[in-house]
Amino acid sequence: MKRKLLYVLVSVMLLTLLPLATGCGGSDDPAESAKATADGFMSALQDGDMDAVKEYADPALFEKGGDLESFASIDNIAGEFAEALGVKEEDLSDNAKASLAEFTDTMMKGLVSSYEIGDVKEGEKGAYLVNVSTTYGYDPAKVKDIDLSKDIEKMTKKYMEKNKADLAKLYQEEGQEAVLNKMLDDLLGDMLTKYTDKVMETGEVTQDSVMTVEEIDGKWLVTGEQVAK
Repeated sequence: MKRKLLYVLVSVMLLTLLPLATGCGGSDDPAESAKATADGFMSALQDGDMDAVKEYADPALFEKGGDLESFASIDNIAGEFAEALGVKEEDLSDNAKASLAEFTDTMMKGLVSSYEIGDVKEGEKGAYLVNVSTTYGYDPAKVKDIDLSKDIEKMTKKYMEKNKADLAKLYQEEGQEAVLNKMLDDLLGDMLTKYTDKVMETGEVTQDSVMTVEEIDGKWLVTGEQVAK
């Protein structure tokens, strides 16, 4: 259980750490439209608004094999979490679902501290390349190294010792899955809070990238991105 839970937490974090940018342009100057697109996307990302983010990106990027494929999973965090733990999503309590939603919201809103749109250059086949410098609220490289296994083990052990009788009774009456759901309901919020604190402690990091922006069916959208060398 501990390994699966940690895997989910780390996976969710990594979902939020892909460099991105886009936006809708309203200028007759294609370079300005591309720049406005990049600014619009980054603004939405800074607000942690995934619905708005998707308005600025080519839908193909969120499909399998697309650059932003993993972002689609954010919309189904409760389902993915439940699947990883071997329980049914409908069996997650409202409290557990609320904790997951709050966690995702906090991570998304803390992702981008600030950003600056730089030069715009014309690329190939009508595409434009927009330079963006982004300061992230936490360091992706350091996030990968976060290990809460000992913390979770202590929390779980303390909880089970304190609630041993009630958990044993619940197991006899409703089975192992009911016990797992009960523990998730009571411990998930604290686990996610501790993980969030560790993530934020990694500190800010700045990354330069080049966003590819193109006009598709009359709308300017991001179609790719690469970290600047």
